[in-house]
Formats: sequence, C-alpha cells, structure tokens
Amino acid sequence: MDLKDEARARLERLSRARRAGIVQASLQMGRAAEYPLEGRPFLVPLELDAARVKHAFRQVECLVRALVRLEHHARGRGGEALLQRLRSSLEEGSDRLVRQCTFESTGSVERRLRRVDAFFDPARGRCTAIEVNQAAPLGLHYHDVDQRMAGSFLGALGIPYEPRLLAPHVVEWLFHEYRARYPGRIPRRIALVSEHGYAGKREVPHVAREYQRAARERYGEHVDIVFCYPPEVKLASGRPTVGGAEVDMIWRYSVYLDTYHERGIDVTDYETVYAHPEEHLIVNSTGAFLTASKETFALLGDASVVAALGLAPEDVELLRETVPDTVNLAFDPTRRREVLEERGAWIAKPTDSSFGEGVVFGAALSRGEWERLVEERSRGGFVFQRRVEYPVIPALEIAEDGAMVEREIEIDFCPFHVDGRVPGPTILRAHVVEPGQRGTRVMNTRAGAFMVPFLAPAAV
Repeated sequence: MDLKDEARARLERLSRARRAGIVQASLQMGRAAEYPLEGRPFLVPLELDAARVKHAFRQVECLVRALVRLEHHARGRGGEALLQRLRSSLEEGSDRLVRQCTFESTGSVERRLRRVDAFFDPARGRCTAIEVNQAAPLGLHYHDVDQRMAGSFLGALGIPYEPRLLAPHVVEWLFHEYRARYPGRIPRRIALVSEHGYAGKREVPHVAREYQRAARERYGEHVDIVFCYPPEVKLASGRPTVGGAEVDMIWRYSVYLDTYHERGIDVTDYETVYAHPEEHLIVNSTGAFLTASKETFALLGDASVVAALGLAPEDVELLRETVPDTVNLAFDPTRRREVLEERGAWIAKPTDSSFGEGVVFGAALSRGEWERLVEERSRGGFVFQRRVEYPVIPALEIAEDGAMVEREIEIDFCPFHVDGRVPGPTILRAHVVEPGQRGTRVMNTRAGAFMVPFLAPAAV
C-alpha cells in the first residue's frame, strides 16, 4: 500500500471533525512560520519510487558536474569565446557582478548551494532539468516548514516520519567552506546578507534564525548566523562587521544594489567586501551569475562544447538524458525553421531572468504571434527550449473542514545540490490540473503554483 492509500485508509476511519483538526494543527505550524498558505490546497504528502528518484538525483549531480566543468573551461585558457558568449547572455547588472568577483576556489565552485529546477516523470523515472538557480536559490525555509507540517500530519495518523530538513546540510556546507579556507577553525559569526524590496526573499530572515538553531545544535551555542541588509555591513580595520561586531564569513544572498545607489544609501563597504573574496570569505560569490544563465543549457546541448569538457562517457550519456533541446538562434540560425514550424513544442525564455519573467509558451500564441516573437528573440538574449511535458499525478486533498477530495496535479521537481552533492531535500511545486491549461502555466509560486511536501528517499 502506498502512502496516499495508507493515509486515505486511516483518514476514513476518523470523523470529519477529527480530520479537520489534524489539518488545522498542521496549517497552524505553517502560519507560525509565516509560510504562504493562501490558495494552497492541503495535500497528503507525496512519496515517489525511491530507486527512480535516486536515479534523478544522479542526473542532477551529473548536470552540476558538467556546469562546473563548463565554468572552469570558460574561465581558462582557450575558453575566451565561451566566456564572452556566457557574459553576453547576461543583463548588464549580472555581468557587472561577474566582473566584480576576483576569486573563487575550485572547491567552492563545486560546493555552491544550488536548486535545480526540473521535471521528473514518475512512470519512466526520467528527470529533465530546465534551469539551475545558484545566484540566490530560494525555498530553503519553506521546504523545511513543509517537512515539519508533513511530520505533524503523518504523526497524527500514526505514520512515523522524521522530517528530512535542508538546514543541517546547508550548515555543514557553510562550515566546510570555512574549514577549507581556515583549517582547524570554525566560524563564530556568519552574516546572511540580502537586499530590501524583493518579495521572494521574505523567507531569508527566517533562514538565518532556523539555520542558527541548526548550527548551534551541531557546533555549540557560540555560533551566530545574523541576517542583515547591505548598508549594515561595515569595514573596521579592514574586517567586515555587522552591528559593530566582526563577522567571519559573508553568505551572500543580495543581487543588484542599484536601488541603494539611486537613493544615496552607502553600500560601499559591502561592495568592497564581496568584490574581494580572496581577502574575505564569501559563499555564494557573485561569480555564480556566470553559469546561472540559461545559455548554459544551449551550450551543454552542443556536442562540441561537451567534448571539450572532458566528461566521462557515462556522464556524457547521462547529461544527454537530463538537458532538454535548447537553442539560441543568434548562434544557431539553421534551426529557426524548426522552431517556427513546431510552435507547440517550444518555450521562449530570456537567458537572464527569474520568477518566470519573459517565459512564453508557443502553444499559448497564434501562429502570427509566434512568428513575431521568434523574429524578436532571434537576436540574442533568449533561448528556445523544447517544452517538457508536465507530469500529472493523483493527489488527495484534505479540506479545512475535513472533506477529502481527489485531485490531479501537475508537478515539477527541484532538488537542492549543496556541498558537492544532492543530499535529498527537494521542492515540488504544483498546479491543480484545469481544463485548457494543462502544461501551459509557468511552474512557480508567482504564477499560482503551490508547494507540495515530498518525502525524499532517506538515503541517497
């Protein structure tokens, strides 16, 4: 009996009022953690075939290995053309941040915190990745809240489940980065820095508090992880400080600082710090913006580029399974006719954007509209990516009044990659399947998607 069927059997033995009470207790945990619950149905947590999920994790690890090789190759001797192509795919602000990064060790590039956005077909066990978020990956806090809510819900049904949290893995990454630079030492104070005004980053202060708790459980009460804004980082005697106290490392979550400049707010000290990671330990350096570009998917689909990366033959084959057909028509105009004629099979994306901005499904446009879009987006700054069919799976919703409702949901699959591996924590986002909209809605929370708790395999 799978988890959904077992949960259903146990729920059916309870009164409707008791079911409502269990749901309300779980939702209260979310509200207390400022989890965005509006418009989200409460679903029984999802469990997928463990062997197939582990294969998907191996695919993601292979993709990241290729991405790291691509970055080193582009920055190395003979990689000038690739570096220029990647930089030309970035917005001016992102390119400036890449240029400001003067140093990042090979190990740090491999260990970066990433969230790989993908689709996983449970029936076939195949994972197809569409984007790598490594500049400032989000969902850290919400993933762990989801896990605790799942633990509360399943525990109330008598189904044991230990939440599989991301926080301990990220804490280990932070401490690993510090020990790699300063062997035998541990950090006492870490500053998590993010800018004002990004609604998507409301979770970041929660991340600082929760990760401080995890760090203290592992390393002792003397560890502080403090959240702050860029103007709060000040240099004193050449060392970064926050609130007058020195910090041992900066965990960068800021992106563009233009708003501060426009308002005359001084962020000079912070810019000096993060522009010199050879002097100050910065994790998630601004160099991460280079291969956060979706141009990387067009490059990793080019056999000549992949051949230059020196990947093992089994990785080349696994990469081919993982990366969807992606083309930049400015560099490969021979494929323009194919993109034009197979309108429903393609999605157009800016190479440097986030939150689904600028993503257009060919299936959502008329032939004339698509032709005009292809013309506009054939000049660089965009890729066309072959559309991935959204997997559709059954789910069981428990309404707040205790009613049980069968749903069909389309899902994505977004594992975190941290400290050089995929440890298991994975975000699943979903839309309830609606007539006429199947597979044509951008899969992010701004577009109405909601997170679903996923019970990742315990050992990966």
